[in-house]
Amino acid sequence: MTQQAQIMVVDDTADNRLLLTMMLEDDYDLVEVDSGEACLAEVKKQIPDLILLDVTMPGMSGFEVCVQLRKQAETRHLPIIFVSGLDSVQDRLEGFEAGADDYLTKPVDAEVLFEKITACLQHQQKVTSAKNEASDAMSIAMEAMTTSSELGQIVQFVKNVQSIKTPVAVGEAIQSIAREFSLSTSVMITTNTAEFVGCKADSIEAKVLEEVSKTKERMVSIGIRTIIRNDHVTLLIKDMPLDDENRCGRLKDHLAVLMDIANGQLNTLEAQSAVTQQRKDFIKRIVTIAEEKTKQTSQKMHAHQEKSESIMNGMVNSLESMLFGLGLDEDQEKKLMSLADQTSLLLQEASSSASDLDADLGVVVESLYEFMQQEA
Repeated sequence: MTQQAQIMVVDDTADNRLLLTMMLEDDYDLVEVDSGEACLAEVKKQIPDLILLDVTMPGMSGFEVCVQLRKQAETRHLPIIFVSGLDSVQDRLEGFEAGADDYLTKPVDAEVLFEKITACLQHQQKVTSAKNEASDAMSIAMEAMTTSSELGQIVQFVKNVQSIKTPVAVGEAIQSIAREFSLSTSVMITTNTAEFVGCKADSIEAKVLEEVSKTKERMVSIGIRTIIRNDHVTLLIKDMPLDDENRCGRLKDHLAVLMDIANGQLNTLEAQSAVTQQRKDFIKRIVTIAEEKTKQTSQKMHAHQEKSESIMNGMVNSLESMLFGLGLDEDQEKKLMSLADQTSLLLQEASSSASDLDADLGVVVESLYEFMQQEA
């Protein structure tokens, strides 16, 4: 059953109110008041759908009441029809200047009264519908602007995330954009170890993040808290706006996208870290092999040098002892000893060159160590 429109009848004369009531009571819900002051007081309690307002009353006139109602935002567009015994053009103009929607003269014709009321109520319904449509359109426009702004922040995050070089920085970037969404969050990044952003490792929040990260659930709701997880990131939203279903759903979608983007960057960082570690291990192995081979070469060179010196010294000593038994003259002995001395000098020079080579190999090893430290 359609609810009846409420009409307030304002007239200081009881017979006039009774006459209007008898005409309208079968079709409308009626409220009667006997003065302008009573009209304003009643409207404060409940605003009717239309007012039938007498002009000439003790105290405030109908014109004054109409002016007061038009000054208030709540009743600025309330349909008002003057019902008056005054029928001059000046009275009608004053009624319209006060803000009335229409003007009827007494005695009132029932058919004309119904036409006027119907027209005013239909017009008011159109105005209300238009206002509601405008309000809905504004809400849709504001939501679209908000969504556009949020999407713009996600696009910016996509652009910036590629320059992030550490897992913790990825977590900080997620928390930063969540703040732009007016959300309070904590983040757990899981790569080689678990690292926390927005909470301490021994906090309750961290324990909750750790527990949820072990599950296979993509999204978990705990009261006003929501947790979103993937392989490397677990996000705790502490104040999800559950009272705004549209915004809540939109933010969940946005954050899920952010998590996927962040997870992709963490996969990239993990791969880069593995490659870097392999490179470090390879360089370390090269340095170890070079050091070992240099040490072995140095030992062989020193052993060869010592052996050569020993052989030469033995040969010189043997030669000296043999000279006396060879029957050589003094000149021949000197020449032979000179040859032995020259050979000894050549061996010493070769030994010196070996020492220089040993030092050069040491420089190579030191350079390799320096390179390895720089890579680290």
